[in-house]
Amino acid sequence: IKDGYNTFFGIPYAKVNEQNPFGRTLDYPKFKTPYIANDSSVICPQVYFNDKGVLQCLRLNIYVPHKASAKNLLPILVWFHGGGFAFGSAGEYGGQYLVKQDIIVITVNYRQGAYGFLCLNDRNVTGNQGMKDQIEALRWIKKHIANFSGDPKKVTIAGESYGGGGVDLHLYSKYETLFQKAIVQSGSIFVTEGIFIKPDYDAAIKLAKYLGHNVTTTSKALKVLAKAKPVDVNAATRNLSMILTLCKEKKFKGIPNFVTDDPFHLNKPERINRTSIMIGYTSQEMLYEFVNKSQSVYDKLGNPFLPQLSKTFALPKNELERLSNIIQHFYLGGKAIGPDTQLELSNFLSDFAINYGAEWSVNRYIAQRAKAVYKYVFSY
Repeated sequence: IKDGYNTFFGIPYAKVNEQNPFGRTLDYPKFKTPYIANDSSVICPQVYFNDKGVLQCLRLNIYVPHKASAKNLLPILVWFHGGGFAFGSAGEYGGQYLVKQDIIVITVNYRQGAYGFLCLNDRNVTGNQGMKDQIEALRWIKKHIANFSGDPKKVTIAGESYGGGGVDLHLYSKYETLFQKAIVQSGSIFVTEGIFIKPDYDAAIKLAKYLGHNVTTTSKALKVLAKAKPVDVNAATRNLSMILTLCKEKKFKGIPNFVTDDPFHLNKPERINRTSIMIGYTSQEMLYEFVNKSQSVYDKLGNPFLPQLSKTFALPKNELERLSNIIQHFYLGGKAIGPDTQLELSNFLSDFAINYGAEWSVNRYIAQRAKAVYKYVFSY
């Protein structure tokens, strides 16, 4: 691009405590020699799709336009990837296009799966550790970004899907404010697909038992899991179909929490009314579930309305069935479920899985007098 840009890959911002890789980070030791920032391949242990992750994965990548200088500090966009808090990494996203807008772009690794989102009744693993990793990254940025010609007073955090839900939660966290603007893409803390769930306090015990250890207490389970290979811990998580995600944390004296309440009771007007927020989604978020499917696939799928409503509303079965018929008629009219109704089915699932939560978040921002709220729908 015109004038070009510099990249700084794989910069460590914190260190995972290998005695307790599910809990709080340690400060990364000072470098004794210059750090060669040219490796963007390091990823955190992944529950799905990739078994190359390593524990010491808390790295960030920085893209800096050449025109940035000590006399021309540029705004910063910090990107938190999605992936269900189970997979994904900073290296999947580049900043080469966004730097054309005269901003510095930073992409961040944070812990996934059990390492980032075990939520236990234990002072050493209270939950939301992946979010606390993000806080450590933002603290690093505040402290050091001026050395890269970035303005620490002009930080925008952004994320997509579960990364967007995480950005939404940052607006309500108990930690200090480390950003001035937020962009929430295709996600929120109110989505119905389980981004914020009731924690399983026995999760560590279940994982340890799956790996062959007959433990009965969380503390013993954590010791066993700390010594296990990450690929084995993630295989156990995957094979037990565990959903490890955002949670309401238990309070312990002297232990900082990220959040200690459920989404519907979170309030932080003193932060939100100083923050400009953009939030939105695409016009067909869930089309991938239905596109290019044969009639036989739809026959096996059955009626998607009742299962989705069952996940969303705690109602008696007969009431759910009545509601399902009404909603099916609203979206499909009299059409039969099949390839010809893929757009209608996508609209339904998009509304329930993504759009509803985003609309709820918009209303919450307005009620708490956000500095500015921009809602978008991306369509083509």
